[in-house]
Amino acid sequence: MRQTLATSFCLIALTLSLHAQVPVTVVNGASFQPGFPIAPGSYAQVFGNFAGFPRASADLTGPLPTSLGGVQVFVQGVAAPLYATSEQVVAFVVPQAAQVGRREIQVTRDGRVVGQGRFDVFAEAPGIFFGIVDGLNAGGVRRARDNAYALSATPAQRGGVITIALTGAGTGLSRSIPDGQAPTELVETVEKPEVYISVDRAEVLFSGLMPLFPGLWQINARVPDKPYIAGPVPLFVRYRGMTSNPVIFWVEP
Repeated sequence: MRQTLATSFCLIALTLSLHAQVPVTVVNGASFQPGFPIAPGSYAQVFGNFAGFPRASADLTGPLPTSLGGVQVFVQGVAAPLYATSEQVVAFVVPQAAQVGRREIQVTRDGRVVGQGRFDVFAEAPGIFFGIVDGLNAGGVRRARDNAYALSATPAQRGGVITIALTGAGTGLSRSIPDGQAPTELVETVEKPEVYISVDRAEVLFSGLMPLFPGLWQINARVPDKPYIAGPVPLFVRYRGMTSNPVIFWVEP
């Protein structure tokens, strides 16, 4: 009797383990804000326990593949273009077919589900790329004149033009392009986003998809010529009611 019960419990435990959902976490690949929604066509990352996954990167000379080393990501059953894979994270582009709402994601290897979960999709969800510099969230902000990052050693100038690297324009584009492809022609946002530098709204000169990199968005803006805009200065973007993560860039004193 005891052996029969023990065997039954083992079978139940095995069955549950085979059907259990291995949780994953999905974030905007630029802002990394947990729980923040992600837009269709955006660069995103899914984190999980992906033991045995290859460390691989896609060839950026053509459209992104939907499989790397047997690894695939599915959003509502649609295979997503992949940037890179590793044992901790898979970088991908959210398919444009992803509709607004709570959506399912699955990560597979050779057809076997390794991780799954849910994340929120919004029509637009801007996120600015950043890195930690001197303990600050230094944004992916460059000086337009020489493409140097606007850091303390190479600050931007008041009145000068900067380029901001971000993702999340979502459905707010003048036209769509196939998943995983970089634009071959100019694709602008249907509206100009709001760019705030310090307490001022900056002039936006251009806003549209970034060439060469699928899923990325570029904004060109002019730094307001105000004397108090100097040193490390905060910046954030607002687009169609959605606000990005704040970042820092440096301006000449």
